[in-house]
Amino acid sequence: MYKNLYTKFNDAQIGETIKRPVLVSVISEARDKNNNPFVRITMKDGFSEITPNMFKTNISALSGQGIVEGCVADAVISVSEYNGAKSYRIERIAPTGDPTISAADFMKLPPIDVEVMYSEICAIIESAADDMGGKYTPISNLALTILADKKNRYITSSAAISMHHNMKGGLIYHSYRMVKAADALCKVYPTLNRELLVCGAALHDIGKIWEYNTNESGEAAFTSSGVLFGHLYLGASLIKQYTEGRNYNPEKVKLLTHMILSHHGTREFGAVVCPATSEAFALYYIDNLDAKLYACEDHYEAIDAGSITDRKPFGLDNRIYRPMFWGERSEDQDNCL
Repeated sequence: MYKNLYTKFNDAQIGETIKRPVLVSVISEARDKNNNPFVRITMKDGFSEITPNMFKTNISALSGQGIVEGCVADAVISVSEYNGAKSYRIERIAPTGDPTISAADFMKLPPIDVEVMYSEICAIIESAADDMGGKYTPISNLALTILADKKNRYITSSAAISMHHNMKGGLIYHSYRMVKAADALCKVYPTLNRELLVCGAALHDIGKIWEYNTNESGEAAFTSSGVLFGHLYLGASLIKQYTEGRNYNPEKVKLLTHMILSHHGTREFGAVVCPATSEAFALYYIDNLDAKLYACEDHYEAIDAGSITDRKPFGLDNRIYRPMFWGERSEDQDNCL
């Protein structure tokens, strides 16, 4: 595969100059202390991304050369050291001369097809449906209706700008792992309401489809709604919109709304309220667990087995160590709940 023919950003050594094709995902312009313009270009190599500077140029000049967001370019990048870490600088950049390379080759995507994840999420939700003896429309029906109506953005949106699952399809990948974890957890703790927990896992971040705009290369940016309201409020508002005047159990609607508003755990981390039910606590811990495990997986890709990260990843309390056996499949993995 072409990506393996070139030095990865993470493998480049201090003092080295690398030449390789990249995906240009975001270009921004700034000025140095002498008021001279320069640009920052976020670029991807198919494994990770960096945002090096390019001096003595501006967005207009680059655009005139064919360097725009979403293009594939051939770049010459020097690697130096700054504050004890690698620092990258663009020496030259031009549209790629290789017509066989496309933007899709560089995008970070979930390891599972989004349609497969969507179908499995829906199947688990449907299997948890509870009409409470025929008195109410199941809350599962609510979740499935919302997912069907919002499917295109649900399966393509990023789950974050820079934290966890920050890629095209990151929202459904995060939700998929949480729905699977929620379903398994209900087998261990049978007093949990399975319908509420799997629906909460599927919908907890649904507000992110309005909180962020995700471009074709998977880069997310805040919308005005995201800045003004945040995804917890946006998600809770969606539940109200879809349930008013319909025959859903009011207690379950109330509890599902609470789960969305409390899934960040504490007000310090953005929760509107703290969890007050067993399902809300379970959702919070599943969400936190998936975010932390993703951070480990993401950083493992950048370091060798048996080594540690240069610094503590944002949101974690220690540097990350990659075990020698990471990535090996457990013999009894297929027998897990």
